[in-house]
Amino acid sequence: MQMFIKTEDYELWNIITKGLYVPTTTIGGKGVKKTEDQYTQEDIEKLSKNCKAMHILYCGLDAKEYNCICTM
Repeated sequence: MQMFIKTEDYELWNIITKGLYVPTTTIGGKGVKKTEDQYTQEDIEKLSKNCKAMHILYCGLDAKEYNCICTM
């Protein structure tokens, strides 16, 4: 699975191993989550990669495992 994801898009593997991308901005020296109307095109592209990474992982699960994580 690791090699498949890396060959699909290496950035997807980074998302899976390091965590989802969360768009933030700095206000008063603190990182604050952006609202959707503040998203840049780059934010949207990275959020799309979050979804693609989750999709690949979900597709790799059998029905029982999928049902377990979908009910959480």
